[in-house]
Amino acid sequence: MCVRASSRRRTKRTTTAGKSRRRLAVACLVALVLVSALVVVAPTVASAGDDHEDEYVVVRFADDYVVTESAADEVPPNPNVSVEGTSGDEALVVNEDGRIETESGQAVVVENNTIQTISGDPNLVVTADGVVNDTLEVNGDGYVETSEGGSDAVVENTGDRIVFEEYDEAYFNVTILDGEIESVGEGETLTVPVEITNDGYGTESEDVTFELFDESGGVIETIDEDVALERGETTTIEFEYETSKGDRSAESVEVTADTNYHPPGSGVDTADVTIHESETVVSIVNADELAPAAGDELEVTAEIERRGNYPQGEQDVLIEFRVDGEYVTTEPVTLGPGERTTETFTYQTSEDDSPGVSVELISQDGDNTASANVDVIGEASFNESVTAAIVDRNYPDEGDELVITGEIGYTGVIPDSPQEHPIQLYVDGELADEKTVELDGDEWVEEEFTYQTEQGDAPRVDVELRSPGEGDTARPLVAGSGFAVDIQNVVEPVNVTDRLVVTAAIENTGDIAGEQDVRLRIDRGVDDPDRTDRHVRDNSTVSLEPGERTVERFSFRTWAADVPQVEVAVISNDDEDVANATVRDDTDRFDVTELSADRSSESTVDLSATINNTGIESGEQYVELLLGDEVVHIDRLELGPWESQTLTATADAPDETIEFAVVTDNATETTTVAGVEDADDEPDDADETDDDPSETDDETTDGEPTEVESADDEEEGILPWYLVVLGILGVAGSVLVLLAYRNDPENFPPDAAAVKAGVERSAASARQDLTAAAVAARDGDVPALVAALKGLVGIGPGTLVVQNQLPRAATVRVRCQTAHDTVLLEDLELDPDERRALGALPNVSQFKVGAGVEDITAHEEIFQGISGDVGVVLRADGILIANLG
Repeated sequence: MCVRASSRRRTKRTTTAGKSRRRLAVACLVALVLVSALVVVAPTVASAGDDHEDEYVVVRFADDYVVTESAADEVPPNPNVSVEGTSGDEALVVNEDGRIETESGQAVVVENNTIQTISGDPNLVVTADGVVNDTLEVNGDGYVETSEGGSDAVVENTGDRIVFEEYDEAYFNVTILDGEIESVGEGETLTVPVEITNDGYGTESEDVTFELFDESGGVIETIDEDVALERGETTTIEFEYETSKGDRSAESVEVTADTNYHPPGSGVDTADVTIHESETVVSIVNADELAPAAGDELEVTAEIERRGNYPQGEQDVLIEFRVDGEYVTTEPVTLGPGERTTETFTYQTSEDDSPGVSVELISQDGDNTASANVDVIGEASFNESVTAAIVDRNYPDEGDELVITGEIGYTGVIPDSPQEHPIQLYVDGELADEKTVELDGDEWVEEEFTYQTEQGDAPRVDVELRSPGEGDTARPLVAGSGFAVDIQNVVEPVNVTDRLVVTAAIENTGDIAGEQDVRLRIDRGVDDPDRTDRHVRDNSTVSLEPGERTVERFSFRTWAADVPQVEVAVISNDDEDVANATVRDDTDRFDVTELSADRSSESTVDLSATINNTGIESGEQYVELLLGDEVVHIDRLELGPWESQTLTATADAPDETIEFAVVTDNATETTTVAGVEDADDEPDDADETDDDPSETDDETTDGEPTEVESADDEEEGILPWYLVVLGILGVAGSVLVLLAYRNDPENFPPDAAAVKAGVERSAASARQDLTAAAVAARDGDVPALVAALKGLVGIGPGTLVVQNQLPRAATVRVRCQTAHDTVLLEDLELDPDERRALGALPNVSQFKVGAGVEDITAHEEIFQGISGDVGVVLRADGILIANLG
């Protein structure tokens, strides 16, 4: 019974509140209707605020309407309308009230009605009692009248009509299309295309004059053409002139329209022309491609052009071919006026023509000449271009064949035809092998050369590959039967400046007693395949009988240049053995070992790496874990000498196979991570929802609904929860309405489509944040949960942090941008080790952080769907920008 009484009381309060809300809604609706009515009936008559004050009244070219200057896209020359009888001196202007008057201040009206500007209409209008009833245009006689009624616009006090003085004037604008004028020869037709446009208001027929001038300014020819154009019309005409003998002195043409024109100079145009002397012109077109070998045929290609028409008609023109001034041949070429063709002239070269010849072509009708110098590659020339390079060798034992592989080709002048060249292999100064190699063009040929090794050749022989041009040398290793070397022990690792000790066994495997200088050599470039840095650091003189064996001790004091590793080699005259030794730095050195990237699920990968301080001092460094180019984890480690620590991180599995890298200040190690295979869209059993209604938590142990029991606990005088929610929603709605009006007052209230789109965007963002929060809560990921909740309430997912790790003060500019806005742009001056938080990151799916001293785009990173902070770290090796979450 108590529960029911409480329910009735709550229902009554709700009914009373509902009536109050309905009254408020009705009042708001009435107010909205009144405001809308005020907006609708607001006058549209222009005021001084429409920026037409002091503008002239002009005629619009396209449609004859009378408008203000700023409303006219295109106007005729001198477009102002004016008072009749003033020759255009008494123009019309817009006064401070938007009304039309003469420059002397007299009102202009139509049948005592006002002429003025209005908002939203580019034309001038006639109004009566605040109502627009007509617009103005220029009639066929040039007078200004209303468009519909045909009533004249007049000066109010005098009755003088308003007129457009230049309604029947034409203005011809002349442009010579000089890019389309082709040069001609004497006796041919010169064609000059000209574009003419009537920029005036009237339609008219005018004379257009063409004049051809020589280089001294004298007139060679004059042509007149009558051209008729309507208002705004454009036409293209061609002036044609039949040239004659002697017209090669012509230099320019001028075309003039016999009319007023605007702007000044637009009614006349000039252009340069070329009229060639009547002759045949010859040119060599393939001189740069010619380089025959001596004995081959030289082929010269010529372009032959006949200019002009004197003598008239088709003619046989004689072209003479000479080499080094000596006559070779004369060829007839048949050409009509203005025609051109190509001909080939040949000459058989010889060794005497090397290194080059001069070729000459002469047109006999006008002594026009073309010449070029051509290389002729004699045997000496292309022999000097032959290069032989050693590209491979084997490592034989004494008595086996030494095989040297060489590549042979041209590196300089390349002959046009295949040529044969001798290539020799010399071993210890003696000829060991020889081959004849044919080279064709720029292709390289690979050949093998052999030498039968002998006892005593160990440990190395000097080989030389010789060609007619450049050769190559090498010192290949030959395993001998003399003093064999075997490294027994290398005492390593050692600290820098300590002595590195190497023990090696030396055995005389030969047949006679001997004495040799055995050397300890190091190579500091062992870690770099492109660098060799070898030095002999110790030696020992060893005497051995046949079959005798001894153990020698070698040592040297290490230097800083030996860090972190050197190759040690013990070398006799017959053999050598090598090993690697670690030299520890006298500071900290963070090396990377034991990289792993294991797939923990279909969507994530577990990353791991062990960092070992191989230096002799404690140290502190940042260690970066990268997938491809993206930093997925950063950690700051402090390690003592030979102390190690394993770093782990979990990252999203990549779509494709990419590189996993671990980077310290001293080393970088990499491995690969396989891409995600086809994902299984079926949900796991553990993720299925149990829909059995019998297992819900909505009832208490006695079976009564929880909501009913809580209702009994409400205190009298406290507002129910749903009224509080409604109140909050009402306030939020008011704020949204205010923001909508402030952002776009001209389009308020917004239409239903705009409201729907805004609501959908907000709902989608909220759903995304709620989903992220639920997943983070399920996985126990506290940073991700905090970031999602921040996004839900409009706060960014993390903080932008800047830290200076340089040993000095530093200045840096930091910028954070979204796709549509710059969220932060700040110049900072940071002390050494200073860390500064700049504010919350933007709550968007993607944003960009950039930093630099002068160029802010020098270091930029794009972040998508991150949780946690983003750091900008100033380091000695550059600026690091990464997710610190």
